[in-house]
Amino acid sequence: MSRVIIDLLRHGEVDGGLCLGRGCDVPLNARGWSQMRAMLPEHPPWTGIATSPLRRCAEFAGELAGRLGVELRVDERLGELGFGDWEGRPWSELYERHGGQLSDFQRRPDRSPAPDGEHYPDFETRVAAAWEELLGLPGGRHWLVVAHAGTIRAILRRVLEFPVTRLFGIDVPPACLSRIVRDGADAPRLVFHGGRP
Repeated sequence: MSRVIIDLLRHGEVDGGLCLGRGCDVPLNARGWSQMRAMLPEHPPWTGIATSPLRRCAEFAGELAGRLGVELRVDERLGELGFGDWEGRPWSELYERHGGQLSDFQRRPDRSPAPDGEHYPDFETRVAAAWEELLGLPGGRHWLVVAHAGTIRAILRRVLEFPVTRLFGIDVPPACLSRIVRDGADAPRLVFHGGRP
């Protein structure tokens, strides 16, 4: 069986700082575009790009796919976790108004969802479906997945099998790039996190 390489790229910055949740659909700002373009190698290796449909991911992914002439897959399942009443609000405000609830969420997202938010196990299930579909596509491919910090953490948790209580022990800054490789039927492995191609 062939090798599959999947690079995970978080979107860059947006105006107003952090944009929390899948219902917060704002574009990258100029710095965000620069952050993402700075991560591109001179000769991008990707043979396909999959992206969250949210603008801060999809606009960059669409531009890059067009430039490279590669397949673009826009996949709702790669969208960020739904944060319900916390959608679009900065962490600083949430800590001030809902500090206890937010801390509970960060310690045990599987047991402490945001008010009216998506339950974390449901989120992981939908992300996993998109992930397994990419892994299962025929032929050796090198995919770029443009997504969100939460989506990337969910994929890394699936690959590395660490407990959900350690989810926020992984830093995923803007334009963070990670690489996962699967050789044949072997289990996928993390090659680097926060590196460069």
